[in-house]
Amino acid sequence: MALTPPADAVRRCLHSTTTIASHWPYSIFSTNPATILKSKFQGHATFCPPTIAEPGSNDLAGILDCISKEYPSIKRATHCMYAWRVRAPAVQTSRAPNISSKSQASPSDVAYTILSGSNDGNESGAGERLSRLLELGGYENVIILVHRWYGGVKLGSDRWKCISGAAKDALELGGFQRGGGGVSLSSSISQSKNTTPKNKKHRKP
Repeated sequence: MALTPPADAVRRCLHSTTTIASHWPYSIFSTNPATILKSKFQGHATFCPPTIAEPGSNDLAGILDCISKEYPSIKRATHCMYAWRVRAPAVQTSRAPNISSKSQASPSDVAYTILSGSNDGNESGAGERLSRLLELGGYENVIILVHRWYGGVKLGSDRWKCISGAAKDALELGGFQRGGGGVSLSSSISQSKNTTPKNKKHRKP
């Protein structure tokens, strides 16, 4: 899976105090940080529009800015890895370079394209694993992010379980469904009132 260009957006959000985007209109669902051998992992999930694939899109920056305002400690995170997967009309051909796409036809015979992208966040292979998680689950119009604070103890292959687990918990927390889609702003707020698991935290915009 090719990496997406917005690595600069990650760096700007995590290592600066300037506001990149003042508001993200959708709920962001964040897990409580889980500590494994001194390393902490926190997952986030939110609805993701097809505009994230457009050249010059500020969607990723807006998401990261909102998360960093709620959790200032992510500016000190060692890694910020993410993957997104969206459904867009097949006629939408203008997109940022290195964005993966796959054309399909829906049951109503309306052609559409699945666009996806990911970033390792300096954790080699993490972006591809998160992207694969979304693809295998059939998730659409969603982005998942995982922050890791390295604690000085190497986890080896166990780190993949921690990363995937944090992402899956965030998807579950947000009520995202396999085989289609993101949850809208209104439905995500309503759903969280009854289904928020214990030891998880739901962040409203």
